Amino acid sequence: MPYQYSDSHTSADIGLVSCGSSLKEMLTDAALGLTALMVEPKDLRDDRIVDIEIVGDDPESLFYRWLSEIIFLKDAEKFLLKKCVVKSDDCPPWKISGKLFGDAIDPSRQRLKIDIKAVTLYKLGVTRNENVWRGEAVLDL
Repeated sequence: MPYQYSDSHTSADIGLVSCGSSLKEMLTDAALGLTALMVEPKDLRDDRIVDIEIVGDDPESLFYRWLSEIIFLKDAEKFLLKKCVVKSDDCPPWKISGKLFGDAIDPSRQRLKIDIKAVTLYKLGVTRNENVWRGEAVLDL
């Protein structure tokens, strides 16, 4: 047998859990948590603005698309999120819109950490218990 595959030598994923009293708060918490995995947030400026509108079929798909868009902006636009001013309702239609404030990637003044490649579907979920929204995602490194 010429070769074998093994997944016993890697730790190529990291989990992210975010919570909030509203869907908007949970999504904002997730975005800031994702950023903190990629870069030291205090090193970022907030002078670049990106308008955003994400729609999902349900809270889970909105959560997935929201995190995926932030990763896309990092990869395609070299944009790192510092803060967001968004609105979202806790009922259909499942949408988040607003403005993202951030900075261009600049390793000379930012401490870059992990390069997140994608959001996986493994363990992806959004739950609502009483007044707490909770999102969970596994991120591919």
